[in-house]
Formats: sequence, structure tokens, C-alpha cells
Amino acid sequence: MGWNTLEILRDTPLLAGIPRDARFYFVHSYAGPVNAHTLATATHGTPFAAVVQRGNFYGVQFHPERSGPAGAQLLKNFLTLSA
Repeated sequence: MGWNTLEILRDTPLLAGIPRDARFYFVHSYAGPVNAHTLATATHGTPFAAVVQRGNFYGVQFHPERSGPAGAQLLKNFLTLSA
């Protein structure tokens, strides 16, 4: 639980305009494995999937609405994604 940065693995419109050192607020202890659908990881002990995408489905492990300007940018980006 707490603030952490992302390691962006692949460019994606979902993370456009978000600085590499941006911090996001993580509340859950669940840590999904890094796999082919992982767009970004975070590390707490070991790396885990923090942002995933499969087709037009996206998921994040942190709370964007509580993550300040970086979270607001992510939500703005999400609203502008085309199907």
C-alpha cells in the first residue's frame, strides 16, 4: 500500500503524457504476474503487472482517481481511446 512509480514496457495511448517518474497510489496487496498483456510494471519486492491491456480491455492495479495529476492524465487518456 502506498505510492509507487511505473516501469513502462510498451508505448500506449493510455499512458501518453505521463512522466516516467510519475507516482501512482496503490492500495491493494494483490500482485498479478507480468505477462504478454502487461504494459507497465511496478516493483514492491518483485515486479508485478501494474497496467495491462488485452484487446480493448484495460486494467490498472492502482487507483488513478487518487493518484493526483498522473492519475488524472491516465483517466483523460482512457476517455479518448477509440474502440
